[in-house]
Amino acid sequence: MQGSSSDKRRQPRFIVEGVHGKLTFASQVEILNMSLSGAALKVDRRLNIGTEYLLKLEVQDKTISVKGVVVWSALDEMRKGPRGDDVPVYSAGMRFTDVLTRRLVELLEFIDENKLIGEKRLGGLRFRIHASGKALLDVPQPYEVKVISLRGMLIESERRLELEQCCPMELSLEESASFAFTGRVAFCAEIAEEGRSVYQMGIEFVELPAADRARLDAFVRLLAARP
Repeated sequence: MQGSSSDKRRQPRFIVEGVHGKLTFASQVEILNMSLSGAALKVDRRLNIGTEYLLKLEVQDKTISVKGVVVWSALDEMRKGPRGDDVPVYSAGMRFTDVLTRRLVELLEFIDENKLIGEKRLGGLRFRIHASGKALLDVPQPYEVKVISLRGMLIESERRLELEQCCPMELSLEESASFAFTGRVAFCAEIAEEGRSVYQMGIEFVELPAADRARLDAFVRLLAARP
């Protein structure tokens, strides 16, 4: 994005309702065991049963991505977070949904590199895995847009992003299809809302394709024309 700070301040901002989107958190996970059909994980947030997630595994100098549907999820324990507060840790079972021939070979390499003990299970052989720091899970998180301009937006979310963090995001403008972009966190504040904490974050649009920027411009022009 180009332009001076005074240009950014001059951009009109509009309060909106009913505008939503999704941002994607990359959570580090602990793999408890794995087979060619699925895996058991420990993760720092609750995963929704029946929802598909993307699991990224490091194999030597490359990353393989495997999609899987969560078939069970349960609170496992409470740990102390970096701020001294209690952080829930969940266990979850995932069934892989797109293990094709190429991914099958790569998955076998990952299991072979990190396996500890093989266990006989119904449906095949399942291995305990030791792969600390070698697995990430992409977790989509919904957000609500409060204020929007051509430069960025103010959103509310139940999950917090760090200042200056850049995150893959999607945005839906009323009835139009959603579009993807990268958002940079310029501001973040915790607020209390109906007995729970939510986060207000100022997001700057970066890496927004020209066609989608034109859609955003048309949407903002429509807001400006409303009485």
